[in-house]
Amino acid sequence: MRIQLYDRGSPAGKKMFTDIEIIAKRLQIDYDPEYISDMHRVYSLGLQGKTILLINNEVALIDKYPPAKELEAIISDYLE
Repeated sequence: MRIQLYDRGSPAGKKMFTDIEIIAKRLQIDYDPEYISDMHRVYSLGLQGKTILLINNEVALIDKYPPAKELEAIISDYLE
């Protein structure tokens, strides 16, 4: 599973990435999540936003910062 968080360094984005790292360890996901501040890569895909979460190259969230429990449910959906 590949988890990528594109963020410009916002406090909410950084907190969400910390939550994602904890969730990834708890769910024993093989690959470490990536925090990417180079927004040009994601903009080239035609996506716009300050914070964009991609899971397995699919858009999971754009400019939303769910609580950790909800974030874990979103990530778990991609495990199945």
